[in-house]
Amino acid sequence: MSDELKFCLNILEEAIKFEEEGMNFFKEREKSAPSAVERSVFASLAADEAGHRAYLVKIRDEMMAKNDVSVIKIEEDDHSRRAKDIFAGAMEAVADSDPYSTDELEVLRGALEVERRGFKMYSEAAKGVTSATAKETFEHLAAQEQEHFRLLSNTLDYLSNPEGFHGFDESPMLDGG
Repeated sequence: MSDELKFCLNILEEAIKFEEEGMNFFKEREKSAPSAVERSVFASLAADEAGHRAYLVKIRDEMMAKNDVSVIKIEEDDHSRRAKDIFAGAMEAVADSDPYSTDELEVLRGALEVERRGFKMYSEAAKGVTSATAKETFEHLAAQEQEHFRLLSNTLDYLSNPEGFHGFDESPMLDGG
């Protein structure tokens, strides 16, 4: 087994656990979320994390079976939607614009940290491989985590100040670009 294959398998094991944690985190938050906006956002993120996990398990198993990194390929998930679309759908369900409690906002800040960790993990994995397909796949996964971060950041902005919210900000937030 090559060093790069070992590296990728280790990253995939870590990533599978991370996606499971994220999925469970968002499912729990969905159950206890006080607003339709939060419930919708958390449900969508939990579904995305479940899809990521299934994809990671599939490529890990293929890599192990073929003993080859090159089996990695990017697959677009049907459930994965742009953050702006998720946010717009959640906003349609909003009936009020009451300010939210500090505790509720802290939950969103915790969710932001989950996505920040995912972005960092996948970005570092992309830097650690030489295989073009592995690099592209890890960069793609990092970009998806960045989309989740963007969604949560906009949700936090909206819930913090509904009257002052000016719309969905699509600028990158994690990679500095």
